[in-house]
Amino acid sequence: MLALFLLRDLYIYQMIRKVATYLIAVILSPLLFSSCLIIHKDSAKYKFSDGLYKTQRFGGKNVYVLRIGDDTISVFQVQEFKDSTAVLTNQRVNYTSMQRKFKDNKMMHAFYKPSFDLDLMTIAMKYRPEIKGVPNQLTTNFNGAVYGGYRIDAYKVNYKRTPLNVYKQSVKHMGYSVGLYAGLGSALIDGTTLNDPQVPIQYEGVLLTTGVAVTTAIENITFGLSIGTDHLLDKYSSQWIYEGQPYIGFTLGLNIN
Repeated sequence: MLALFLLRDLYIYQMIRKVATYLIAVILSPLLFSSCLIIHKDSAKYKFSDGLYKTQRFGGKNVYVLRIGDDTISVFQVQEFKDSTAVLTNQRVNYTSMQRKFKDNKMMHAFYKPSFDLDLMTIAMKYRPEIKGVPNQLTTNFNGAVYGGYRIDAYKVNYKRTPLNVYKQSVKHMGYSVGLYAGLGSALIDGTTLNDPQVPIQYEGVLLTTGVAVTTAIENITFGLSIGTDHLLDKYSSQWIYEGQPYIGFTLGLNIN
């Protein structure tokens, strides 16, 4: 009789937990989604705005870009001193759609801004090589991770002459990043993927996934490739054939900083 009461209480507890989890997901998801929209709507990280830039991806000169209008920018040389940084206003170059000839005869200019990159990332697909008689495979199990790395945003400012003999400005933005990630995932665990084929159980195991990724960003959406390893978080970890084995991942992420 006591066992029946315990089973009933356990069943009720599991039902309450499931309902609570569902309600929390339903309530928090719109809030998180809307907060992300507000952050990225107000963020100027993806826009070519006033600020300090470099003229090359790695190294190069520091310049200050001032956007005067939709089609006009002014570029100032920057001189770095021990105590401060000064903008040299006497070394100013204007680029505008109304001028007939550019001062340095260049129709396209590139500006780069390095920064720290923080993303929420999923490994949409994992390629696992053949191991211990199990053929190579491409899996699409759930994987979620936090990614941090070094990012460079590139802005290509191009002026194209129109038939009216004026220049039309266009700005193309692309981001590049390399860094590390860590998160949780899942994998099918059964007798095929364990060194002990006599194990009768089959379940979705919880994984700790870590690795290094190289990503490309368009606005706040990132995608790229990664090399990582998985670690099974239960008692069968030592018998899992993919424990600590490298995989190639195809990543998709959302920049959150």
